[in-house]
Amino acid sequence: MGVDRHYKGRTRTAGVSTVIGIALVLCMLGVLGFLVLNAQALERYFKENVRVELFLKRDLKEVDVMRFRKELDTEPYTHETRYVTADEAAEQLKQELGEDFLGVLGSNPLLPSVELRLNAMYASTDSLKWIVAQLERDSRVQEVAYSAMMVDSVDGLMRQAGLWIMFFTALLLIIAIALINNTIRLAIYSKRFLIRTMHLVGATQWFIKKPFLGQSLWQGILGGVLAVGLLVGLLQLTQRYMPDLLAFTDMPTLAILFGGVLALGLVISLLSTWFAVGRYLRMNSEDLHWS
Repeated sequence: MGVDRHYKGRTRTAGVSTVIGIALVLCMLGVLGFLVLNAQALERYFKENVRVELFLKRDLKEVDVMRFRKELDTEPYTHETRYVTADEAAEQLKQELGEDFLGVLGSNPLLPSVELRLNAMYASTDSLKWIVAQLERDSRVQEVAYSAMMVDSVDGLMRQAGLWIMFFTALLLIIAIALINNTIRLAIYSKRFLIRTMHLVGATQWFIKKPFLGQSLWQGILGGVLAVGLLVGLLQLTQRYMPDLLAFTDMPTLAILFGGVLALGLVISLLSTWFAVGRYLRMNSEDLHWS
């Protein structure tokens, strides 16, 4: 009874370890899969965070500012505008510097401004040149400022990021297959003599493989479900701290991602089990002791 209890305990521990190993590997694959499926949305997110600061003339009336914003909002290159008064700009600068510079200067030298966020298709160097030239000709604008270096680097960085994501996805897929395969092989290793004995007494290969495949099926399902749960938790954290990053993520994309994670867990688990059991079926008795 003690030996039997010990054997069942080891089997249960091996099964739990297998499920956790499958879940962690699938979760990492799911994160990279999310990035691949949302590559265009992520590129749009970063491009639409390119900002152009339009500093307005100090004597501009509020009604003129509102009219200027409405005109901007109708432009095809505009994604969003935000008006920042001189007092708000001073308060923001005070928080950044950690000291009250107005007390030293005696007056507020900052100008009111409109923060313009561009649509993704216009967040390029060529488009920005004529947008800025058009805005600089407006009599209500004192100065136009934007980070040309950031705009120039967005396209290159996104292309490099896309290549790296594809590379790491392929690499992690290979690692995932290897890890899950080794985990399942180690779990079956302790039963290699039982497999050989059943084969010697005349049991067919399918009869021997069937219970292992059934166990592997459940391990793949549990590992996949656990991985999906981890992904949902990560997405909720992302929604909490970086909500804009998920603004373009829709339910069909998430359904494809979660379904792919579950399917991948099942396929790798079943194939690994099939080949692992088949390997021990092909071994002779002497090789089993040294495998």
